[in-house]
Parts: sequence; C-alpha cells; structure tokens
Amino acid sequence: MNRSARILLAAVLVALLLPALVSACPLCKDAKSNTDYPGGSASLPKGFYYSILLMVSAPFVVMGGLALRIYLARRRLTALPAVPLPEHSAGPLVPESRGART
Repeated sequence: MNRSARILLAAVLVALLLPALVSACPLCKDAKSNTDYPGGSASLPKGFYYSILLMVSAPFVVMGGLALRIYLARRRLTALPAVPLPEHSAGPLVPESRGART
C-alpha cells in the first residue's frame, strides 16, 4: 500500500469511528439510563434535547408573533374604508391674515 492510500484509509476510519466516540456531551453521556426512571421511557438526555430545542426556538417564536401582530394591524388599517373629511363650514383651515396686503 502506498502512503496516500494509508492516509485515505485512516481518514475514512476516523470519520466512521469518531461520531461514536464523541456522540454526547459529558453531562448527557454520564446521565442515568432509561431503566432508572419510573416507566423506563423518560431519559435525561432526551429531556436536555427538548429543553435545548425550546430555548433555541423561543426567540424565533416571539419575533414571529410580533411580526404577525404588526402585519395584521397594518392589514386591518388598509382594509378600513377611507373616511371623507367634513365640509369646511367653519371657514378655511388657514386663518385669514388681517391687515395683510394682497
């Protein structure tokens, strides 16, 4: 076997075996097994997994809700019919300038 083939074989073995060695963080790796809990189906790593998902998704849910609220308010505002202005029975909007020469 030449040198490049050995390096390639070593790289393939490392790529295949490394995920099994570093599959969990130390806290999850040393966690109790499923049989240590009543019912046997709940596990500490699964709880960590879902709590991380919750923490990661919370900002997106809050910002998405805020964006939805703004969108609905703007849509409601544009859906309102235009209100006509009242007639100017009291006179013009700009007061007459008394004493000014025209």
